[in-house]
Amino acid sequence: MSFEALQRRAAARGRTAAVLAAKTPAFFIAFDVLQQDGTELLTRPYHERRRILEDLCDTHQLSPP
Repeated sequence: MSFEALQRRAAARGRTAAVLAAKTPAFFIAFDVLQQDGTELLTRPYHERRRILEDLCDTHQLSPP
């Protein structure tokens, strides 16, 4: 989970990008959901937002890397 490696990946193009992607895969990790279907969720307690996030992950068959 190196930010420096992520920056190199983001700046790479063409063949270099493919090599870096294979060597250093990147993942998006969500810890909270702030909006769903155009509805802001910031006023809801964290435990509710976390439940919504977990439900979204289950619905879309998402799992941690």
